[in-house]
Amino acid sequence: HGAARHNSHPGVAGRHVGGGPAGRGERRRAMAPNNALRDKSAEEKEGLQAKASGESWGMVSAAEVRARGTGTTASPIDEFVAAENSELRCFFTGMMFVTRLPCPGWCDHHPGYLMRAMAWFPALGALIGLWVAAFADAAATLVQPPVAAAFSTGASLWLTGCFHEDGLGDTLDGFGGGWSKAQILRIMKDSRIGTYACVGLCLYTVSKVLLLGELGPSTWALGACSGQGPALVVAHAVARASSAPLLYCVEYVVDADDAKSDYYGWFGRSRELLTLPRLLFALSTAVGVALAVLGPCARAAAVLLGAACATAVAGAYGRSVIGGVMG
Repeated sequence: HGAARHNSHPGVAGRHVGGGPAGRGERRRAMAPNNALRDKSAEEKEGLQAKASGESWGMVSAAEVRARGTGTTASPIDEFVAAENSELRCFFTGMMFVTRLPCPGWCDHHPGYLMRAMAWFPALGALIGLWVAAFADAAATLVQPPVAAAFSTGASLWLTGCFHEDGLGDTLDGFGGGWSKAQILRIMKDSRIGTYACVGLCLYTVSKVLLLGELGPSTWALGACSGQGPALVVAHAVARASSAPLLYCVEYVVDADDAKSDYYGWFGRSRELLTLPRLLFALSTAVGVALAVLGPCARAAAVLLGAACATAVAGAYGRSVIGGVMG
């Protein structure tokens, strides 16, 4: 989760600004449309001034990010490939990555195991979907479907630690506010949230809750499910199936200036660990979950086709703008 977001710090934007020359300068800084694209020398001067005066712009520094570490000590790729592979460790590495659940002590965030764990993402997504569906169904016995959808969304956010929402915000701010690859990557390293992310996440959350509410209570029957709960299981599984084909087919972009560039660099160089059998396993799992829940019907076909198209468009767009995918 090394990438982050940008925008004017709320403490600056919300501060009272006087009417004199100094106030006008402060107002111009507070209203800057994109702090990450400002002149770097001016930004460094202001940062030094803020530090000298005891102020903080609220941005997490690269030094702080580096100090957190990566959660693992990655060995050279050749040594890792030659070593014995533990599929159980791949599974738990994936679980540790996409959830906040405790995992065995012998498991860490090793990028090699994480790359191999892409095969397990749809299965992990189905488990997350079952967790969220349980909250939706339990809440539906007490409140109306839209409110139950809000409860299930909260359960999802807690279990994943807002992991995917953070990535969505990064993407919206970076691609919305950046005009070049360098600017996009610079924005995505900023720990503050920007206007694109704020508005986009609000629209995403509201739309998700309303759409889930429209589906109504769950009906569970193998191959013929309907309602909120089954939709959540399928969505969480199929959506996570996009990671494997994107990493397999599209170049992986590493930002050399990122505080975690060593970790992501190792991850990007290890794409050979995501083999064709692993890719096919991930896709087969997603298809299997959709068919088991929805059945061989038009709904399942629409979900799978929509996910495939969205994955292809995302890969093509990322390649055209920044030369590949990242994250």
